Amino acid sequence: MLLIHTHEEMADASAVLEDSEVQVLLKAQVERLAAYTDFDLSELAMFAIIQPHDTLEAIEAVLNRPLLDEAGSFIQPVEIIARQGGWYEVTFILSDDGYGMVLYVPIDSATEPRLLTACERAFAAVAHDSET
Repeated sequence: MLLIHTHEEMADASAVLEDSEVQVLLKAQVERLAAYTDFDLSELAMFAIIQPHDTLEAIEAVLNRPLLDEAGSFIQPVEIIARQGGWYEVTFILSDDGYGMVLYVPIDSATEPRLLTACERAFAAVAHDSET
């Protein structure tokens, strides 16, 4: 998993992810956050790029927070979820000041199945809510 808190970490990750689909998604997020010029990236959000074969336990340990409840759904309400090509982009607001966490979850058979199922459920719920 790649965890990004700062502009420096974002630059390092972009170099590693050069010419990848997730790099394009990250750049779009950074461009949206550029409007908040009075804040450093570390004050706005953290980004976690899940890699195939990352276990749920390892992901939660690095993030220092549980992600899923016993039913296999996200504990934290999903603010925004999008399916972008081969990735889920899942945004959570973690605090009252708007600090967020964005997970990039690859849609891949090697991705932690519990996490992928939670993404699928959240995506289906958002699609259902937009229809009603």
